[in-house]
Amino acid sequence: AALRKQTTKQTDDGLPVHSFHSLIADLATLTRNTVTTAISPNLPITITARPTPIQQKALDLLAIRCTQ
Repeated sequence: AALRKQTTKQTDDGLPVHSFHSLIADLATLTRNTVTTAISPNLPITITARPTPIQQKALDLLAIRCTQ
């Protein structure tokens, strides 16, 4: 399995293989935005971007839930 990952550069579920540093860099692109509306300027809303499949897999393995 390790040789297959090394030669194909993909995991068994078809995702690209990452090093720890490249995975952290990929996770760093997941944004969290706080916005307000004209109707309720004093009630900010936090919106989390939809994670990519790789980011979602890493978050699942860490048991971290991103809510939208």
